[in-house]
Parts: sequence; structure tokens; C-alpha cells
Amino acid sequence: MKSIAVALSSLLLVACSVLQEPLPKGYTGPTAELVDSGFREDHAKAQIFAATEIDGRPIKNAIIDTRRASEGQGFTVSPTPTQRAIPAQPIKVMIEGTHQTGAPIHEIASRAAGTFFSVEGVVDFKPEAGKRYVVKGELKKEGSAVWIEELDTGKVVTEKVVAK
Repeated sequence: MKSIAVALSSLLLVACSVLQEPLPKGYTGPTAELVDSGFREDHAKAQIFAATEIDGRPIKNAIIDTRRASEGQGFTVSPTPTQRAIPAQPIKVMIEGTHQTGAPIHEIASRAAGTFFSVEGVVDFKPEAGKRYVVKGELKKEGSAVWIEELDTGKVVTEKVVAK
């Protein structure tokens, strides 16, 4: 019951937060690209891996975009990747891996059944100008993890945030 209350509170907080641009106001320096990822487990449940904050600023991300794309579709979930330009300088990025469902009641049932997993944490990240990066992860009963890697090479470039 406690995890259901936490999930609903989180949804309300995300819905009320003001999303900011990933590039600081007035930034004119070099940029890189950061892409969120995800996939459907079935028509009603997906795994989403996203950057949700940069240097403490909440940003548009695939968790929010997937929720919006799935509204009004019953139990169907529509994973929606998000990409954005980021400053090519050392930054702190909040990354999250989470199950996402098409309907809130499905999330509640999945949590109760022990089949809804999530992990989040802040990582230090030094993107290089002109490179493309992707948020990746895995959600498993044995343990979940989320990290950032180079899109073209698959090289992991941040620490892995792990939850058991």
C-alpha cells in the first residue's frame, strides 16, 4: 500500500513540475545529444530509460512523453523516445529506469504483484561536443540498473545506478 501511495505522489509531483530547457539560458557553447530509450514488454507495459533532470533542472523526458502519448488508449502503452541537445561540459544528470503502463490501475496491480521495477540516481557526465548518447538500462526482479552510453559505440560513459 505504501508503494502505491509513493507512486501516486510521484505522478502528482511530475505533473506539477515546471520543465526547463536542458541547455542553460544563454548557453552558446558546444553541444552533444542525449536520447532516452525504451521498449514494450507487451501492449500494456514498457521499460523506459530517461534523463529527467540536468544540473537539478527538471527536463522533458520519455517518461512524461510516453505517459502523454498513452493517454486515452485504454491499457495500451506507447513508448515515446525523447532527444535533446545538452551542453558539452561536465554536468550532473538524474537518470531513471522504470516500468510504464498504459493505465494507472495496471501500474498499481503490477506493483502489488512485484513485477513493477524502477531505479533512479544522479550521475556525473562529461559529454563530448558533437557526440550522441543514450540512456540505457535493465529492469529485472534480480536487480535493476540505468546508465548513459555512447549511441554509436555502446561504450558506457557514466557509472551504473543500481537498485536491488
